[in-house]
Amino acid sequence: MEKKKTEKKEKPVEKRREKGTGGITQRKDGTFQGSYVAGIKPDNKKDVRYVYAKTEAECKRKLRALREELKKTDYVYVEKNTVKAYMEHWLKNVKANELKPKSYDHLEETLKYDVYPFIGHIQLRALKSDDIEEMLTKLRQRGSAHSTVQKAYQAVNACFKYGLNKKTVAVNPCAGVSIPNAKLFKKKGIQFYTQEEAEIICKQALSCWSKGKRRYPLGSFVPLLINTGLRAGELTALQWERDINLKENMLTVRGNVVRIKDRDTDDEASADAEAKKKRKLVEQNSAKTDSGERPIPLNAAAKAALEDLQTVTGNHTYVMSTKTGNMMDPTNLDHMFRRIVEASGLPKEKVYGLHSLRHTFATLLLNNNVDVKTVSVLLGHADISTTYNTYIHVIKEQKVKALATLPDLTHSGKPKTEDSNKTADS
Repeated sequence: MEKKKTEKKEKPVEKRREKGTGGITQRKDGTFQGSYVAGIKPDNKKDVRYVYAKTEAECKRKLRALREELKKTDYVYVEKNTVKAYMEHWLKNVKANELKPKSYDHLEETLKYDVYPFIGHIQLRALKSDDIEEMLTKLRQRGSAHSTVQKAYQAVNACFKYGLNKKTVAVNPCAGVSIPNAKLFKKKGIQFYTQEEAEIICKQALSCWSKGKRRYPLGSFVPLLINTGLRAGELTALQWERDINLKENMLTVRGNVVRIKDRDTDDEASADAEAKKKRKLVEQNSAKTDSGERPIPLNAAAKAALEDLQTVTGNHTYVMSTKTGNMMDPTNLDHMFRRIVEASGLPKEKVYGLHSLRHTFATLLLNNNVDVKTVSVLLGHADISTTYNTYIHVIKEQKVKALATLPDLTHSGKPKTEDSNKTADS
């Protein structure tokens, strides 16, 4: 029997090219394949990229374009990474080393609730500016505040700017993105009390039972906040020896107490680990901002409030101490304040949170014609525009009142007529 001759497969013709520029091979079907070694993968295998074309010239162009694209980034699994995976790496390995714990928590929540649900599933290399704009639009349609939309955009933008510097991404999809105009959002008015309402609340905070015992032993914190504008965290961080000088009538803000996630109790095995994380109090040695560390002069009401608190907590470190001398939780202080307001007899819709006293402080100052710059410094705002934008309603009212004080020069006297001239001559 004659042995059948085995057909030899036609080997592709390889076109030799300059070293480091990749190779081009003609396939059996006549098309051309370009290959380029982009690097080495973590498993020590070559990371080979391919392009395909009908002609050799077209294949050369595609191969050249691939090389130029790869020069822009190191492409460590860029193609396989999702936006969520990429941003989580940035959050945990970059921002964790830059942000204070509370700021880190806020950024983490922004990504979790305002970014990942919209673009987290998209492949990193496929993310476009249209995807970012669609995310911002959906956030607005969801009813999110303008500040929430801004924070979502800023987080994505910051991440990709960092990626450009590190050459882990080729482009920043946030470039050229149109952010929804602030005018499209409903502005939520600030919550504050009028002078009359503040007096009612203070009276309740300092009230006593029938036998003379104080209803709220620490109730003087209410007039203290109304007369200093402190944040809740700044108040609970105050220390008698470090921050209070009653002889010179001065209070100095140096710290801030925040509630943060207790990351030491992570349970990676639980799917709900993030949701079940407990919170813990942390005292930051610095104020919320650089301008937040500030001296505040004590008026008579603020000094009296501190002197009253000193009779209760003077033997402890903190001005607002628990019975055991520990630092008080700002959340518990907020609950106490709400109980005081409820008991004061004000309507339910007037039961605001503790931060309303800070707004009350600023509003009362502006209504008493204190300039915005001074108010901004007392509040510890980093920028006067923050003060202006927050209390624009009060400032507008003050402008109207100021203009109303001008004399009406156009009607201060009637112009003389011919008849009046004749009467005057006669």
